[in-house]
Amino acid sequence: MVWSLALSELRSLRKLLVANRGEIALRVIKTAKKMGLLTVAVYTDADEQSPHVNFADQSVNIGKGPIAESYLSIEKIMEVALSTGCDAVHPGYGFLSENSDFAEACEKAKVTFVGPSSKAIEAMGNKAKAKAIMKEAGVPCIPGAEVANKNDRELQLAAESVGFPLMIKAAAGGGGRGMRLVNNISDLQKSCEIAKAEALSAFGSSEIILEKSIVEPRHIEIQIMADNFGNIISLGERDCSVQRRHQKIIEESPSPVVDTELRTKMGEIACLAGKVINYSGAGTIEFLLDKDKNFYFLEMNTRLQVEHPVTEMVTGLDLVELQLNIADDQELPLSQEQVQLCGHSVEVRLYAEDPWKNFLPSTGKIEVWRKHKSPDTRYDDGIVEGQLISPFYDPMLAKVISNGKNREQAIDTLKQSLQNTALYGVKNNRDFLIAILSSEAFRHEDVNTSFLETNDFSASGNKNIEFDEVAVLGALLMTKYSETLIDEAIGYEDELYGWSNSKTIYFPLSFKANDNIFSVHIELKKPNSITIIFEGEKIEVQLNEDHVELNIKKIRLDFIEYKENKLFASYLGKSFKAEIIKEDLKIEDIDKGGKIRAPMHGVISELFVTVGEKVKKNQVILILEAMKMQHEITASIDGEVSDIYTNIGNQVSVDEDLLNIKQEGEK
Repeated sequence: MVWSLALSELRSLRKLLVANRGEIALRVIKTAKKMGLLTVAVYTDADEQSPHVNFADQSVNIGKGPIAESYLSIEKIMEVALSTGCDAVHPGYGFLSENSDFAEACEKAKVTFVGPSSKAIEAMGNKAKAKAIMKEAGVPCIPGAEVANKNDRELQLAAESVGFPLMIKAAAGGGGRGMRLVNNISDLQKSCEIAKAEALSAFGSSEIILEKSIVEPRHIEIQIMADNFGNIISLGERDCSVQRRHQKIIEESPSPVVDTELRTKMGEIACLAGKVINYSGAGTIEFLLDKDKNFYFLEMNTRLQVEHPVTEMVTGLDLVELQLNIADDQELPLSQEQVQLCGHSVEVRLYAEDPWKNFLPSTGKIEVWRKHKSPDTRYDDGIVEGQLISPFYDPMLAKVISNGKNREQAIDTLKQSLQNTALYGVKNNRDFLIAILSSEAFRHEDVNTSFLETNDFSASGNKNIEFDEVAVLGALLMTKYSETLIDEAIGYEDELYGWSNSKTIYFPLSFKANDNIFSVHIELKKPNSITIIFEGEKIEVQLNEDHVELNIKKIRLDFIEYKENKLFASYLGKSFKAEIIKEDLKIEDIDKGGKIRAPMHGVISELFVTVGEKVKKNQVILILEAMKMQHEITASIDGEVSDIYTNIGNQVSVDEDLLNIKQEGEK
């Protein structure tokens, strides 16, 4: 399904440092090993359990956790490269991958940087400068304005000249960080402040630019590959229009709206952009495509993209192998005429986040991680069961990529694999992704960058548990729990299951499932047959190996596992985690008042209220910085701030009390 070219023999490279973490570090190391390279990984205390640490031939600890002191430290990365005798460094994506100072440090140390020159990175690294270069080369660009060093009045004038709605973007980086949509002048100042803070945290620069917002565009990007001998080719496009918070979550190739003529035209423009800056290595030219098929230069990513696997699926090429060959000063092994796109590929990103709480990142321990075995599905992941997901890094855990003869087949394959993928322990977007892939809007290609804002997927949320789901969970939980007790019994016969010499006995059962508490009564009739009574209604549940029957309805079980007194199950596109509540366990209702708690680990970067101040429901009261993003925390009720338990700069833990809001009339 991929890797159609034979792995090339390297001439000069012998030992590779992978200056990254997680799934991309593992991905790069796999190809490097196949090519005969010795590999070195870097990691932090927070990443000690990450699979890339043990998979590499050698691993070096570079700090505790915060990225500024570890993965973003050029000094530490270079020290590891030189001390371990590496002759090349692969930066992956994110972190230092588009840092021209890092590329220059490698050049000065005579260590091969697997990527373009520091000059090319610098040319494209600042969005304002990149647009100027592209305009001069004749590449179509979005109208915008540079606003570095401008005061508030000059900023307003620049915004008015661009026109609303407009986008604020970090000049030094992408990936949705430092990006804000502004619909009117009143939101400009606050949005700029948040964008600058995110940009500084993620890229080390608070510089921003303004751009006109193109209404309902598609996000189309062209993959290019260039060697050091003047050869440059386009490897087709990727459609990355399904996004949340300006970050991609679903990508596919080819785009369903790009025909051969448009693909050729966009590819030629992308190659032109690469030639203008004397580019070398893997690069991506991102465009916005409007409804009339006009396209505009967005930015150039001078690195390997997160979504590169879909290009590999449809071209049969290993892009990391090509990167390493080019870094080894070899020519491209194929011409533009030899590039062929076969079939269709779709990729989804599994994130540790809660889609039903505005995609709030989640931290915790991976309790269950199971991948679906399919010849047409690929997993690029960097997690293992028992691993702790920290608040220091991007919340992406894995990518699941499918391959098919056409788009419909690729979507069906991916959906099936996701339904058979089990991920528990941290809140994640698996069910949300299944809902998108199942939707008529996505299948009918009715997609643009506002797709998630214009389509409602709340019905797929697994927190709202239906009656049938309560019955299934209760039956499964009771059965699995009973099995653990029966295993300890001596001489137990199936015929005695649920037997009593008196009238029918109904066992009370209380359990917690997906943050909800349920109390049911259960009648045990015979093995695998249970009657559930819930809220006055009775339902018969028949348990089978791969499905359950509720009265006359049959439900297929995609996954079920019982361990550490917890039930993990998924069916009908939903994931459930349930556990029995023992009689001596106190059940506390979720606080519905004005107590504001930290939704995750992070640092308080802004505090907008004081004790005694009146606030309105949904008013932004503070900003929590976590996983390289600025998260706005809002008031849960109208009232008055009675207590503040934290301050700017404080590190807070999940569920830690931050402040309290007293309702009017409350003593």
